[in-house]
Amino acid sequence: MLELLNNIIFMKNEDDLYTTRDLYLAATLMTLGFKLSGVDFQVEGARSNPVGYFNFENSEDLRDAEQKFWRGTIAIDPRIFITNMKGLKSQVNSVYKAPTSKYNK
Repeated sequence: MLELLNNIIFMKNEDDLYTTRDLYLAATLMTLGFKLSGVDFQVEGARSNPVGYFNFENSEDLRDAEQKFWRGTIAIDPRIFITNMKGLKSQVNSVYKAPTSKYNK
């Protein structure tokens, strides 16, 4: 099932995973304590840059956090957020350069 929200595509697959390609949302979810289940990528654009798809276990709490994110009513520690964002970027590059990476699930 695909759902379009604020021009970002979110997908729920049969394994009950929540997937987003929005780096900021993914970093926010991690900062809130949601566990990253895996990272996928797709090469997009004229420069062939890898775009990360971040997988989380889908839950009602996660969907509530997503809605608060889009409404701008969520508060997180900015230092942890930045650390998580850098880590996610690094994981996308790791999966792109080494498809057998532990992050590629």
